[in-house]
Amino acid sequence: MATSSSVEAEQKFDALESTPLPMLDAIDGVGRVGDPVSHTLEATYFDTSRLSLARHGITLRRRTGGHDAGWHLKLPLGPGKRTEIHAPLGSADTVPVELMDRVLAYTRAHAVLAVATLHTDRMSYALYGGQGERLADFVDDRVRAHVTVGDDRRLEWREWEVELAASDGTGDSLLATLTRQLSAAGATPSHRSSKLATALGGLGGLGGELPMAGKADRKPDAAKGAGKKRAADAVLSYLQRQLAGLLLQDAHVRLGRDDSVHQMRAFTRRIRSVLHSYRPLFAPGPVNDLERGLKSLAETLGRYRDTEVLHERLRVALDELPENLVLGPLHDELDQRMMIRADTALAAIRTRLTSPGYFRLLDDLEAFIEAPPLTEKGRAPARKTTAKLVNKAVKRLRKRHDAAVSAAVGQSREEALHRVRKSAKKLRFAAAAAESVHGKPAAKLGKAAHKVQSVLGTHQDSVLARRELLDLGSAPGTASAAFTYGVLHARESAVSDATERKYLKGSANTLKLRLKK
Repeated sequence: MATSSSVEAEQKFDALESTPLPMLDAIDGVGRVGDPVSHTLEATYFDTSRLSLARHGITLRRRTGGHDAGWHLKLPLGPGKRTEIHAPLGSADTVPVELMDRVLAYTRAHAVLAVATLHTDRMSYALYGGQGERLADFVDDRVRAHVTVGDDRRLEWREWEVELAASDGTGDSLLATLTRQLSAAGATPSHRSSKLATALGGLGGLGGELPMAGKADRKPDAAKGAGKKRAADAVLSYLQRQLAGLLLQDAHVRLGRDDSVHQMRAFTRRIRSVLHSYRPLFAPGPVNDLERGLKSLAETLGRYRDTEVLHERLRVALDELPENLVLGPLHDELDQRMMIRADTALAAIRTRLTSPGYFRLLDDLEAFIEAPPLTEKGRAPARKTTAKLVNKAVKRLRKRHDAAVSAAVGQSREEALHRVRKSAKKLRFAAAAAESVHGKPAAKLGKAAHKVQSVLGTHQDSVLARRELLDLGSAPGTASAAFTYGVLHARESAVSDATERKYLKGSANTLKLRLKK
């Protein structure tokens, strides 16, 4: 069954039955309004009995009527934006496999069933710019909903919706203008992400805007009176955001979106790192189990990501060499070698993401965040306790720095610097988790740790590239190509030396930073 996907950028508004339609052609930037087009739509929404999809801002429906009849899966992409995946109508009772595959991280082993049916009488208006270009669509919807999960109930409401014709960010200013002027006309911007969210209301804890995963380190400002908060609260809030990001990237991996494996591994590592840094706040058994599962998942994702990084690095290095130094069809040989490696790694990821163990790990993470096994330190005041643990991470970084400086030049120094990088990464995430308590000082510390991580990341990439080049140059039958690999190896050695000097020159300030208790 063929599917297609797109990105939608929209804003919904709550409108009373008595609210008159605004003068659409008077809105700034709108040159002409198309003739009204009416549609009668019927949509059946599917979810688990626990509303696993709705809790994460995801909608899965089968809709008839209108120009886009069929199955629709909408995944959060960012504030006001969602990825929409379409499949043909097919069977009314069977969700297409290619859509179900995208939401397995949310549904896991739980059955999906119809939870609500919505009937919509829609009046749609196309909005055009001064040059005749289509800017957006404004729709006036009157909705009748029948909810069949939980207590059977029926309700009705009216809403407006503006959907941009382009979702690449070029119409964001127009959407802001439309939001202001439609609000002035009597509508209220809706905090809910979908009609389903409105129909479900507070059912099962739903209400208001459903969770939307955004940037990895997006976090609330330092709260007033943070000293009265429990130490574990800030950590759990951070973990919840990272888990939301991991689940979203799982769907993107299954969709084959660019950089999704990298992003999913990054979320996995953040969760594991923060659990490790703040382990005194929680009972050790559950933390140990989660760390083991997350480490294994990160390794599975990492084999593909490491191949991706190495392939790109060596490809660029070959491209930068003068043609007379590239002896043989090395580009093609490199691509073939890396493609085989990447395909093998990607197959392992697909197997992993459908395994009972993976779904059990997600269940355990959610259970841990919802009912954390706190210790006395976890219940202690946030400011002093989190500062102590972040400063402990600084101390660990300083200790590994000293070991790297004193290590013998060569493999011992390389391995020691890699350990410094891993400690810098742990410090960065520990500081990020404490930012809602410590504010700017934690942000400053995290930024400094990120700089160390980035510099030594380049160093480690160079180390791995040299190992690969050595294998390539010493393989049987390499012949004259060994010369080219030797040239590239020498260049990577120079990169390693330069990044090591850069780290040693710029690390002093980071090693002095601490959080005040």
